[in-house]
Amino acid sequence: MRQQALFKNGVYESVLQEILKIQSVLPEQILFLQPHGPRPILNLQDSPPSVDDPMRLFLSTTDDFGHVRDTAEIVGWDDKTLLHGERREAIEHVLNALQPSERGLYDASTPPGGKSINLIHIRRLKRLDQPLPVQRLLKVYGGSPLLPRTQAGGWAYVWAEFGPEDSEDNEAGG
Repeated sequence: MRQQALFKNGVYESVLQEILKIQSVLPEQILFLQPHGPRPILNLQDSPPSVDDPMRLFLSTTDDFGHVRDTAEIVGWDDKTLLHGERREAIEHVLNALQPSERGLYDASTPPGGKSINLIHIRRLKRLDQPLPVQRLLKVYGGSPLLPRTQAGGWAYVWAEFGPEDSEDNEAGG
């Protein structure tokens, strides 16, 4: 597992529930997250994780931006705008069969006219027994704790291990 991880802010609970339903019985089944942003997640684009070299993923939900509620392993990344042919068809098939509420590969970027680029491949999604404050995640660049966000979207590169419990009282970072 890589030392760096990705924090994804404000994922819809319904998306996570659909993935949890499958991965609770088939944890190795690779499923997908489709962030709405029009920019590639550079660390994933430049050095895509794989099943042999996964990257930890921490997730907050749109219902609770202040806590990490779920973790998973990122095992792949694609630029959706470059997917074609059999690979695109195979991914669409998995989405339609196992994540029907996603309605296939979609573009939901903002502002209008942009393109949703990121397709994150995940396995082993699990809900934490006890949600942890996002301040327990330490940013790779600068080392300061994250601060809770106020709206969905965005990501941050963090260390794969949680920081000390007193990090939640630290006001640095964001």
